[in-house]
Amino acid sequence: MRGQHYIGLREVPIENIVGSMGRYLDFDRAFLPRQTQTRDRWIRIDVAHLDQVELPPVELYKIGEIYFVKDGNHRVSVARERRQLVIDAYVTEIDVPVPLTADITIDDLVLKQEYAEFLAKTKINLLRPGADLESQVPGQYEQLLEHIEVHRWYLGENRKTAVPYYEAVISWYDDTYLPVVDYFRQQRILTQLPKFSEGDLYLWVMEYQAYLREAYREEISDDGVPGIEAAEVAREEAGEHFAQENPKLPAGKLIDIFKKATWLDEMILRQERAAFFKRTNLPQLRPQVQISSSMLGQYDRLLEHINVHRWYLGEQLKHEVPYEQSVLSWHDNVYQPLVDIIRKQGVLSQFPERTETDLYLWAVNRQYLMNKTSPGGKSRIP
Repeated sequence: MRGQHYIGLREVPIENIVGSMGRYLDFDRAFLPRQTQTRDRWIRIDVAHLDQVELPPVELYKIGEIYFVKDGNHRVSVARERRQLVIDAYVTEIDVPVPLTADITIDDLVLKQEYAEFLAKTKINLLRPGADLESQVPGQYEQLLEHIEVHRWYLGENRKTAVPYYEAVISWYDDTYLPVVDYFRQQRILTQLPKFSEGDLYLWVMEYQAYLREAYREEISDDGVPGIEAAEVAREEAGEHFAQENPKLPAGKLIDIFKKATWLDEMILRQERAAFFKRTNLPQLRPQVQISSSMLGQYDRLLEHINVHRWYLGEQLKHEVPYEQSVLSWHDNVYQPLVDIIRKQGVLSQFPERTETDLYLWAVNRQYLMNKTSPGGKSRIP
């Protein structure tokens, strides 16, 4: 509840009156009396109704599109039984942040309560009016809150300062949630899953994305640049993990949608590339930078390379190296020289579906494996 206000005398549809504020044990959901004393009074009102005796308006509380009886339970019960369509009522509206309708069930109310708590925490309905993150699956809002907290942490890491919670909510909604949902809308995915919401699908895609990225990492070929076969294996593995973790969902249908969604790979790659550039700030440090992978999960590997390079620099210089300095050093002394060799030798022409960044990662991986199996087993890669 956010408050209440009196809205006056109204004609209220009988079908929208779904409960009672104080007499909920005396009537069933159809407003038929359950107890003898209630039944006697019901009959008296029914007689008055037949004799066309004018009865006073009932008093109702309005919550969303549904009503609860404050006073006049028997009058509502008789009117419903007589198939009366409307009833006069003095109405007080209770303000709540979630929509409620007349066909709501107990399970629905649990979800509405969770949604109300989510809105109270994030204020997303106030920060972004019109935003609809309602879920049809219990427990989803806790996951959304975790996504916001993780996003907030990354923002803080990038800015090197604490980020206010509501600023993180806006950034997460605008830069992470909404772009994903826009894809769903363009592809009309929800028409295939009418029982679920955009928020549900967002979480499932993000979960599947995590499995897919990990599967791609595991399927990096030791003997060559990963091809279509590796991608298919990665998708199979990601689908199996997703199904195992979500036994109560229509996992088969979701996985089928995910596998056919070529836009999903493109979306994830764009997100990963944007996150990589945001973390490294390379577009500002080296405006002509050309780093682009065609495979999921590879930007994380680049970040690992930068972190390892930073550690080596620190060992050599005997002090901690600022992250931005290590990014520049990695790009200028490790990444770019190897890419220049790839260009000079025209290697990319043999792998038209891949990029220079893919070949860089493959070359580093191959060199690491060769050094690992060579006498001494020491990598020469700084």
